[in-house]
Amino acid sequence: MREYEIRILCANRNTDTLIKVMHLNDHAAIRAAKKFAGGSPFEVRRGMDCIYEGGRSEAPLSPPPGHPFA
Repeated sequence: MREYEIRILCANRNTDTLIKVMHLNDHAAIRAAKKFAGGSPFEVRRGMDCIYEGGRSEAPLSPPPGHPFA
């Protein structure tokens, strides 16, 4: 089992919801995050790594890999 953090993002970015969970693998954590988020934008993190960003309609907050500011 691994520890994950599900971060459900709010529009104003001041009141994100953080949920700490244990799952067998990344896929199970992402599936759970989709259920928790209920259509809201969310991130799944394993330690310091963001392993999934979902439900975003705007551009991502972090630059894509290979970008000069990444």
